[in-house]
Amino acid sequence: MIFFLIAALLCILVPSAWLVRLRLQARGRLAFPQGDTPSDLLRVAYLRGGAGRAVDAAITAMHADGRITVQQGKVTVVEPAARTAVERALLGHCASWTGNSLRALRREARQDPALATVDGSLVKQGLLLTPGIRRLWPRVADVQVAGLVAGTVIAVVLLFHPVLRPAALATLASAAAGIVVRVVCRPRKAKIPRTDQGEKVARELETLAPWNGRDPATHPLGAAGVLAVRGPAALTDTTLRKEFEKASATRSTRTATHRRSGSPHSSYSSGSSTSSAVAVVGASCDVSCAAADTGGSGDANGSSCSSSSSSSSSCSSCSSSSSCSSGSSCSSGSSCSS
Repeated sequence: MIFFLIAALLCILVPSAWLVRLRLQARGRLAFPQGDTPSDLLRVAYLRGGAGRAVDAAITAMHADGRITVQQGKVTVVEPAARTAVERALLGHCASWTGNSLRALRREARQDPALATVDGSLVKQGLLLTPGIRRLWPRVADVQVAGLVAGTVIAVVLLFHPVLRPAALATLASAAAGIVVRVVCRPRKAKIPRTDQGEKVARELETLAPWNGRDPATHPLGAAGVLAVRGPAALTDTTLRKEFEKASATRSTRTATHRRSGSPHSSYSSGSSTSSAVAVVGASCDVSCAAADTGGSGDANGSSCSSSSSSSSSCSSCSSSSSCSSGSSCSSGSSCSS
């Protein structure tokens, strides 16, 4: 009988103590550094809205200074220049099989390893939960519930044993305390796995200068800074805002359709069967190849550009029967000009 009593206490106390420890680790420890650099823009966007918001902020920043254009759901690269790893990833995806679809570009970029770097920096700052806590917290909570049930059942049975009745009552009291622990230390169901400090900073960004600005004309980071904190709906550029809304609506509609049909890969299959040629406008052959080298590989048909610039820099062509030199165009549909 003593063995069962000890087992009941262990079932209640061990998972409850583990759950309390995880909850304390989820508090965070460091403050968010202020700044106006592009890396800060991406961290703010990621903290406020996750990987999708960070990708949208990078697209908006590149659109605002004319490096890309977004029209009718298509992304056209005007100047393949990147200032951050996420922007390099975007250019790489533009040069890959995803083609120039805004919806496909957003979907693929959200899963790019460049976003893992942003996530990791926020984890180090104590603003996001570590991967270990994200994985363990729900599991430990489930184990604790199972332990509470098992411990309570054993304690109720032991109540009928006169000698162990006081200990059984103490075990039931521990189970009641474990229920309180479960309520107070339950894992969050938020979309963004923020720590307590991260939640605080995410709220303060709405009122903290310069991120509290609503006007892209006066915001230090322009439209991208406004979007990072408030989302695409806050954009004053009606055309770009509608492009984001259309891309999101199309993705949501197709995802819902795949879920209703029971597809196990519905969140990734939307639009994956469609590819289009790379659209590089206003960039020379060697510049477009350099952009592809940062993360992509040629166009959808496997062809690439081979040319030399006036400074004698060159890039080699891939194994394709078509190549382009100064003043010619690629047979795969992407054009090159010197």
